Amino acid sequence: MKILITGATGFIGKSLCKELAWAGHEIIALTRSPNSSRYKIPAPHRSIEWNEQCQNLSTENLELIKDVGAVIHLAGESIAQERWTPEYQQKIITSRVKGIESIISLLKSSGHPAPKTFISASAVGYYGDQGDQILTEDSPGGSDFLAQVCQKWESALFDSDLPQTRKVALRFGIVLGRGGGALEKMIPPFLSGSGATLGSGQQWVSWIHLDDLLQVIISSLGDERYSGPINTCTPQNVTQRELTHTLGEVLNRWSFLKAPAPVLKMVLGGFANTLLSSQRVYPKKLKSLGFEFKHGELKTALTHLLNKSYALGHSEFLSSCWIPKPIEEVFAFFSQAENLEKITPPWLNFKILKQSTPSIEQGTLIDYQLKLHGLPIRWRTEISNWNPPFEFTDTQLKGPYHLWCHTHSFSSLAGGTLMEDCVLYELPLGALGRITAGSFVIKDVHAIFDYRQKKIFELLT
Repeated sequence: MKILITGATGFIGKSLCKELAWAGHEIIALTRSPNSSRYKIPAPHRSIEWNEQCQNLSTENLELIKDVGAVIHLAGESIAQERWTPEYQQKIITSRVKGIESIISLLKSSGHPAPKTFISASAVGYYGDQGDQILTEDSPGGSDFLAQVCQKWESALFDSDLPQTRKVALRFGIVLGRGGGALEKMIPPFLSGSGATLGSGQQWVSWIHLDDLLQVIISSLGDERYSGPINTCTPQNVTQRELTHTLGEVLNRWSFLKAPAPVLKMVLGGFANTLLSSQRVYPKKLKSLGFEFKHGELKTALTHLLNKSYALGHSEFLSSCWIPKPIEEVFAFFSQAENLEKITPPWLNFKILKQSTPSIEQGTLIDYQLKLHGLPIRWRTEISNWNPPFEFTDTQLKGPYHLWCHTHSFSSLAGGTLMEDCVLYELPLGALGRITAGSFVIKDVHAIFDYRQKKIFELLT
């Protein structure tokens, strides 16, 4: 099936695109930055430049959306990115409501038959703050800002003039997954010993494991029984206090701290109300459709997502990129140590000093130097795992980190290669190091790997 998708470079979108590619679907990404989406979307795709204000496409791009069988709309301004000024609140609304309206306008003006299915993200914020009340799809919406956003978001879809299209609004709970989303923001405070219960801790939290969410979306594509609003969260709601306790238990970081509601509101503004509101949401439709959750219990889900290294104080960084070249060719590129210099950002002044074997193999030692924020550093790494053409791992023996273990994985996907990076790292000085330098390191690592992906894509395509 040809699928038109927005938000393909986001936390959920990237994982979804991989799943769609594995299933053999054709992906057309509506994106603000087609050039960067080439390497940011980890699956074969074609891109169309688009934003929520865009109404007109070239003849070539209009031809791309011919025979689209489904639309998946995930794009939307982050509700947690900035303080909720009136201007930013308008961005939150516009990116969702105008986004759907723009897509529908494109579909209608294209002259092509409408897609059979239109799936849009929504959120359990639809219900507002409802205390201990159990909420199903039949429950009324709330009245706060986020509730109004969700209601306008869904109305833009359900009131649209696409009579032959099955319309689905998935009301997401908090999505728990590796490498992004809410969990990525929650982990650092716990690792540094400052994880805290928010407000009273009695408010209900509705959540879902990323794997289950992806399965709901894929089921919605092919099963016509999926229609209308659908609560997309597990049946097992937890209170915010339970969420804090369970995450601390899995991370082996107990915390008795509390973040009082007045302090949260002073620091976060209107967004604090979202953290403090209570939504005890039950997935009535999913259960009636026989949907089976793989990760329906919170501790099991968090244990699945957070390996034992987290409990030891390690942090994790994940990255993925799809290269339109066979796996043997991509792996061979990494077999030459000099290529490491080509894909390292110039501001690091990276230079290989020596290598213990003529070509990279199991046990190869590589010495190199670089500069971090102008500070010269010597680094020695060992190839601790070498399994061509599927995987290799380099582990720091000497360097700035207490731990740096980088696993590169490769798999064949749709005539190309899916390249995935997993870095386990730990800063020196334990909690003090995480508190003083953790946020800077995360920013640096993201910038380095963004450059790295771009260069690999350029050099191999």
